[in-house]
Amino acid sequence: MGFLHDMLRRLPWPLLVLGGMLIVYAMLLKVYLVPTTGGTDQNGYHVSARMFNLNGVFYQKTADDLQFVGSMWVVNERGEYYPKYPPLYPLLAAGMNRLMGPGGGFYATLWGAILAAAGMYVLARRFVGEWYGVLGAGLVMLCPVFTALGITRNSHTPSVALLVWGMAAVIYGATARRRLCQWLLPFAGGALIAYTTGIRYTDFLMIFVPAAFAVLFTRGARRWRVLAALAAGAAVPFCVLALFLWQAYGAPWRTGYSLTDESSSFELRFVWDNLLIYLPEFFMLVVGPVGLAALPGWRWRWRRAVFWAVWILPTFLLYLTYYWAPDGESTGAMRFLMPLMPAVFLLALLGLRRLLRLLPDRRLAASALALLIAVQGIWGVTRITRLCEGKAANDLQYLVLLESMKNHIPDGAAVIASGGLLNEADFERRWRLYPSYLLTPWGIRNTVERSLGVQAAGLQKERALALKEKLGSLNSGKLQEYLRGFFEELAAAGHPVYFVGRGSEVNQFRRSFHRWFELEAAGTVAGERPAYLLRPVKRDASRYQEAEKRHKPVPMPVWEIVRLGAKRPKALTSAGTEQELREERREILDRLNRDNDPELARDLARLEAIRDESQEMRRQIQQQKRAAEARRRAAEKRKAEAAKKAAQARRKDEAKPQK
Repeated sequence: MGFLHDMLRRLPWPLLVLGGMLIVYAMLLKVYLVPTTGGTDQNGYHVSARMFNLNGVFYQKTADDLQFVGSMWVVNERGEYYPKYPPLYPLLAAGMNRLMGPGGGFYATLWGAILAAAGMYVLARRFVGEWYGVLGAGLVMLCPVFTALGITRNSHTPSVALLVWGMAAVIYGATARRRLCQWLLPFAGGALIAYTTGIRYTDFLMIFVPAAFAVLFTRGARRWRVLAALAAGAAVPFCVLALFLWQAYGAPWRTGYSLTDESSSFELRFVWDNLLIYLPEFFMLVVGPVGLAALPGWRWRWRRAVFWAVWILPTFLLYLTYYWAPDGESTGAMRFLMPLMPAVFLLALLGLRRLLRLLPDRRLAASALALLIAVQGIWGVTRITRLCEGKAANDLQYLVLLESMKNHIPDGAAVIASGGLLNEADFERRWRLYPSYLLTPWGIRNTVERSLGVQAAGLQKERALALKEKLGSLNSGKLQEYLRGFFEELAAAGHPVYFVGRGSEVNQFRRSFHRWFELEAAGTVAGERPAYLLRPVKRDASRYQEAEKRHKPVPMPVWEIVRLGAKRPKALTSAGTEQELREERREILDRLNRDNDPELARDLARLEAIRDESQEMRRQIQQQKRAAEARRRAAEKRKAEAAKKAAQARRKDEAKPQK
């Protein structure tokens, strides 16, 4: 028994506990991560990575002026479309695509979250010891925003992982006894931390954190060795990034943001509004109960205060002035503050350790710590599932839709769809994509106005102006005529045209083109998804709700795939069109009411009547708006004419000779 006791005591229990936690954390992330692109921002990262895998470059070129390119891409003077983001995260994702196959880069955020948690243990161990280091890793795993970002396929978790491991390397190197470690570890740390600038430009502020540590906590020749090694390591990714920017945008200090208005979207007038979002959400969605309880216990020391201020304040103050800070307890605003998370957790651990040491009884301290961990765990799990369930459900729908498109749409086809779907389909690089807003004048106008407005959103302004010049002046009839010719050219070039959309979108497409082209139904995408993956987050207010209702699968939105067929020898007349629509209507009604149920027939007729009445009401509202606008313009014209006449009268009076 003594031998067994000694063997158990010698086991590295902190590492074993950490390993078990990391396995559970990886399983949690794997449940929620769906391997799709994931959104507009992610399109910029992962399509760029895909281009690097296929062509060895981070840019793409279009076959024509209307082809879809994501909103996060900018075009340079050579007609090369680059994502406005830095290239080192796409490079990382491209490497994972190469190792794991296409789509492997989607898991970069999962591995970033896991490695950040492991790195937090290594870093915190240096500050507060092994078991508190395990607790620090647990705080990272239970951070709702960070875990949600681990399944979002964007740049934040890899950046934090590199930062944490880089800081650990610098701090261990700065305190090492061997001179070789004093050179190699800070060199590696500087390279890792500088690499984050190639993932997120604003992370260049992080390179000052290890420099501050070296200046404040090392002395003599050791200080200069650490600083020199840190600078040498940081120079490697900085030089790579500068060369990329020089090649892509013409100068090493110019970024993709220089081709947009977003680089000038940091203004002091946003500080107060952003502060009202950042402070509450940072403690509610990032830090949690442990941080709230432990941060006040931190002991003031001026060197430490300067070090933590260098880590926390620059990034926090910078994003207080940023124009984009969505409210609503999501990852939208808090993702910008992720580089601050390790520092705040380290401060919380330091304060917690000091507070527990002040307690007179070890059992009381253990009980208090256990209670805090339990509360933090409940808070973290409930918030994590609330953020991740909806994201996974949305991604799952796109995954099913993409698989159906692969089965029904041939490679090389021209696909028209909404921007959200095209962001996902763009990664496949098998179709020529076109956004559905091109089909209507108001869709083009809204896109142009949003892009040219005050808010730095939508397309790059150069792209928006090109769209406005090409199609912005066309009315509905001229636009339809142009698109008919364009679709004929695509089909003649071997790119059959397909439209993918929901019911109302497909109906609008049919109405626009069925008089001139044969339209064929190529497929329907429908099905069900699980109501939840781990926990139902939308519960009924009553606790007596039947369990089976909570577990009942949720039907997914129905999407249709329509193929634009051969051009008709002669366009259908209005009478022919009406007859065709009536036949289609009768077929649909017969399919819905196969048994001729009179009650169902009455309800269907009422639905059609409601539709007609709604359309008539909309027409009347539009007429009233147009009439009001006409009256307003007439009044302004009369007012201007009256002012003009009054000015002319004054000039005549002034021109009369004085008697």
